[in-house]
Amino acid sequence: MAKVLIADDSDMMRKVAKMSIEKGGHQVIEASNGKQAVEIATAEMPQVILLDAEMPEMDGWEAAKTIKANEKTKNIPILICTGHDLTGEEDQLKEAGIGDAISKPYNPAQMLEKINKVLG
Repeated sequence: MAKVLIADDSDMMRKVAKMSIEKGGHQVIEASNGKQAVEIATAEMPQVILLDAEMPEMDGWEAAKTIKANEKTKNIPILICTGHDLTGEEDQLKEAGIGDAISKPYNPAQMLEKINKVLG
């Protein structure tokens, strides 16, 4: 069982993701914005982080860069969650230290597959 941090400003999206991830056998911790995600990642050291691309206070892209710049959290795999098509955005993903993207609205099977893939 892995500890997974979900950061999304939508309570409903967090709830849907949490249910799916817990059914997959993982523990879930939550953040409602990017700034909170950075703080929780540092304190809780999750095995995987899911960041919504668009959040208040700090978006997912900036949160990912901040997490990857921290010596303590730099090796935690990050998945970005977005409703936008990221085809051709591989450079942006790599620059932010993001391993993969998850499409919104969430497909539970796809989400678990990508989480389990980054966990090895």
